[in-house]
Amino acid sequence: MPFPNRRTDRPGTTRRLRLKDYDYSTPGYYFVTICAHDRLHYLGSIAHDVLSPTPVGSMIGKTIEDCQSRFPTVSIDSSVVMPNHVHLLIGLAIRLNDQPHADNLIDIVHWLKSTTHQRYREGIRKHGWTPYSRMVWQEGYHDHIVRNDQELETLRAYIASNVERWGEDEFYDGYVDWR
Repeated sequence: MPFPNRRTDRPGTTRRLRLKDYDYSTPGYYFVTICAHDRLHYLGSIAHDVLSPTPVGSMIGKTIEDCQSRFPTVSIDSSVVMPNHVHLLIGLAIRLNDQPHADNLIDIVHWLKSTTHQRYREGIRKHGWTPYSRMVWQEGYHDHIVRNDQELETLRAYIASNVERWGEDEFYDGYVDWR
């Protein structure tokens, strides 16, 4: 079942996803969720509280690790690849030697989405991965600016327990066969 698209279902309306006038290169932590297109389950499956990533899900996990070498001020604090979405806790310029405002969240997420899309296409050609349907990722992404240490700890715990809580997850909608 496709999810409603604000552009086609309600023309003339848009929803601003980024905080207005906020500088997304500001040092600190950001919690990011990126959803698969139509929330299809092509990144893995979960059974008995264990995630079994597909080759695509494994590639995405590796690409997340690559962010830290691509962007010098980025620290991936924690992340989880779920069957139809990804959660990341990204630190920007949080180390003493990091240059503030060198990288920004918008460029990082854009790089992550476009690089995984490119690597997925390559996996289809070279390794026979199941082709995706139209797009790999939904438009945009969800972000949250982490405001204090308590919130940071809560988000770390959320990511660490996400697989075990899959049946309660807002992105869980039962298994969707996308092939």
